[in-house]
Amino acid sequence: MINMNMKTSIEHADHPSCQYLPFYPMTTVERMTAQMISKIHLGIIVLDECSQVLEINPVAAALLGLDRAQVLYRSFEELVAQLGLHAHEKERLTSFVYSVQDGREMEWEWHDEGEARYLTLRMQAIKDHELRLQGYMLVIEDVTALRLLELQVRRNNRLATIGQIAAGTAHEIRNPLTAIKGFLQVIGHKLKDDGQGKECGYIEIMLKEIERISNLVGEILLLSKPRQTDLRAVNVTKVLREILPIIKNEALLHNIDVFFEKSVSPLPVVIADGEMLKQVFLNLCKNAIEAMKQGGLLTIRLATMVSERKLRVEIIDSGTGIPDDVREKIFEPFFTTKENGTGLGLPICRQILLELGGTIEPDSSESGTTMRVYLPLGMKPE
Repeated sequence: MINMNMKTSIEHADHPSCQYLPFYPMTTVERMTAQMISKIHLGIIVLDECSQVLEINPVAAALLGLDRAQVLYRSFEELVAQLGLHAHEKERLTSFVYSVQDGREMEWEWHDEGEARYLTLRMQAIKDHELRLQGYMLVIEDVTALRLLELQVRRNNRLATIGQIAAGTAHEIRNPLTAIKGFLQVIGHKLKDDGQGKECGYIEIMLKEIERISNLVGEILLLSKPRQTDLRAVNVTKVLREILPIIKNEALLHNIDVFFEKSVSPLPVVIADGEMLKQVFLNLCKNAIEAMKQGGLLTIRLATMVSERKLRVEIIDSGTGIPDDVREKIFEPFFTTKENGTGLGLPICRQILLELGGTIEPDSSESGTTMRVYLPLGMKPE
């Protein structure tokens, strides 16, 4: 708290109407109030009637990444200047405070070092016993966890809707597809026997497109319907080595080298479903390969996190990275930047990992993208 020997009023040379505003605690009640402000879990910034900072509690300083000593006795505009905001965000924040409307509230989405943080700001008037205005209190509440939970609920609702649609239409789509595919194959054999090679080519194209539709239906079903998971101790190195030939063959077609880096010993074992893990790693490696249009290096790296009882698997490409405006949408169903993509690969990966008790985190820059998969460590291999 403030040194009690300091002056108990503040003189503002730039604002004569704000001279000698008593704030610092002198009575027992004032001291108790000051202590409450410093201990409360909400962020508190106390301003005089000219919006000069008289006090900022530890929570507010931590939320905004500020040094209390650097903002005391300065204008709120100078405080905002230290936040490193874009011009329009600075203007929005200062306009909110300088409007000095009692009880006014706003929600502010602040991106701090790449992470979105959601804060609710409220202005409360401070008045003396004669109801004369003495200043304002800016109350800051971190509602990030609540907003992220709301986003997750909306995402889950979207997935549930997809599941309902898929369950009701999958058979209706697959049944006619099977019939069309069968008849096309019969026609194709007939045309081949009659020496009509050009027409056979058309049939092959149609069969490939039907296969694409069938795969899309299959991916929707994978994303939506509950799966029977066979959880057991699985050797991740063994799982990766089984699919490595498939990955290398695909990489070879795109002039990409594959490097498998295993820096853990003994061999990492997790509690998971081996077949589901194969699907996740194949999908992530396929995405990484497609991100390197001019060739490059695909790295698969394993590392154990002993203290957290987790295994980290990194799929690293040397592509151009994921644009900022795309990064937040990559796990949304049907969102894709690929010409022939379905937008279901990454949502399926995340859904599978959730069922296995794991998580996935993207990390991207202009020099490439890393997909980090975290899985719970097991006790022993099969």
